[in-house]
Amino acid sequence: MVQYYAIAGRQIGSHHLALGILSSLFGGVYLATRGGSQAKPAAPPIKAESKDEETFIHFRSNSQISQITNNLTMRPPLPFPLALNIGTDIVHLPRITRLISRPGGYLSRFTRRILSKTEEADFRTRFALPPLQPQPRSISLGIETEKNGKVGLEVKITPDMARWLAGRFAAKEAARKAARGGASAVGWKDVVVRSAEGRPEIVFLDRNGEGPGRLGRLSISHDGEYVVATVLAAG
Repeated sequence: MVQYYAIAGRQIGSHHLALGILSSLFGGVYLATRGGSQAKPAAPPIKAESKDEETFIHFRSNSQISQITNNLTMRPPLPFPLALNIGTDIVHLPRITRLISRPGGYLSRFTRRILSKTEEADFRTRFALPPLQPQPRSISLGIETEKNGKVGLEVKITPDMARWLAGRFAAKEAARKAARGGASAVGWKDVVVRSAEGRPEIVFLDRNGEGPGRLGRLSISHDGEYVVATVLAAG
């Protein structure tokens, strides 16, 4: 049975009064057990004689922070401490094999295009091939073939032959990328691969034929169907 009580000139039912008491009780318990919010540490006081001076100090502080941030992001990086260039190239061995195995004397065309005279002589001596001679052309067919320096059947391409040429091609491409001025400034015959004390190295020839050339460091790696070469040269 609901009882009514006169509170502040109004009739309040006992059920409303009970809900209000319970709400106040649980609210007080919650506030007493939650600990309350901790006060945030106050910023150091600004010693300003007026509000305008305090505003100006805040503005200057924010401007200095922004300026420092901009200087850090816009400052140019330090240059590389050494004048060095790096060039890397990777060659797919089957591609070279298919290229030099094409009929029509493509082996000689390939070696003429990328090898210097010294490298050409080394290649033919290594694989027991005759010295390179001007290749006659068939008037009727317009193709050239070679066998022992004469017109005839194609030279048999061996895996070692293709691997050797692929290594030279990768080394020369890497050297061109590491050269001064980039690959466009150096041709395949302007760089020579040679061995010194059991290690391969690159020689950048003097294009005017007046100087001894410049040395570059070379590393060649063969792995399955791929040949990778890296050259380190003076910039």
